[in-house]
Amino acid sequence: MTGVPAGEWNGWLIAFGVLLVCGLAPALLAACRGTPPARLAGLSLSGTLVTVLLLVASRGFGRAAYGDLALVLAVLGPVGVLVFARFLGGAAAPGRSRPDAAEEG
Repeated sequence: MTGVPAGEWNGWLIAFGVLLVCGLAPALLAACRGTPPARLAGLSLSGTLVTVLLLVASRGFGRAAYGDLALVLAVLGPVGVLVFARFLGGAAAPGRSRPDAAEEG
């Protein structure tokens, strides 16, 4: 089994801890408070930070699986933000009317 021996810290793990406390905490706070657009920005930022955290953890712990998970999150994270943005904006799909819109006629 590869990885960091118990109790041994390296620069990658120190960077992981600093990013976790100083980066992810404010992003999660922004995702939980404020107006809906501000919360969406916090969600987008936290997804990006989790991707970076997983890449740093992959190097720090010597586990390639964390890096694979980070790459998957890098692809799927922005897609999730776009889905939430669409619901937040209330836009209907092309050729369809919004169900809450008053029908004319």
